[in-house]
Amino acid sequence: MLKKNQLALILLTLVMMLTIYYIKSPFKKPADEEPIETSTVGRLEELTEMRLTVREERAQVVLGLDAIIADIAATIEQKAAALEEKRYINFLNEKELLLELQVINAGYRDCFVHATSQGVEVLVVAAEHSLEDANEILLMAMQNFNFQFDNIYVNFQTVEQVSGTVD
Repeated sequence: MLKKNQLALILLTLVMMLTIYYIKSPFKKPADEEPIETSTVGRLEELTEMRLTVREERAQVVLGLDAIIADIAATIEQKAAALEEKRYINFLNEKELLLELQVINAGYRDCFVHATSQGVEVLVVAAEHSLEDANEILLMAMQNFNFQFDNIYVNFQTVEQVSGTVD
């Protein structure tokens, strides 16, 4: 039994040493390979800031709802309503993210989706657009949100308009 334990410890030590060696060793590129240039294609900072703002606002609301749920003096109805509101906020967050990813996968550069009680606003970053594009995005939004909203707004803007360089 002692030999098996010693063998296991030796193998474990060997694995740990190899792991540390590969973590510590820098990755070396071949000398003939040129550095890869980063492109400007990707998500826009302005829309990322808008997403963070919406998520922070909702996180504050969720904290308030958590306080109601944890409150001893709150009634069961209040706790149930707070829990339902919390689930609804999570539902909106998930559906917004899913719709953003679907629109980006459809070939657009970036997208921002914001759902409120008044409706859903979809901001799509594209150089050119058409009525068919808007209808396609509108249909995606309706399907994502299970036809819950009557007002769905699709707005196309260029990168310059989003970043504020062109009004």
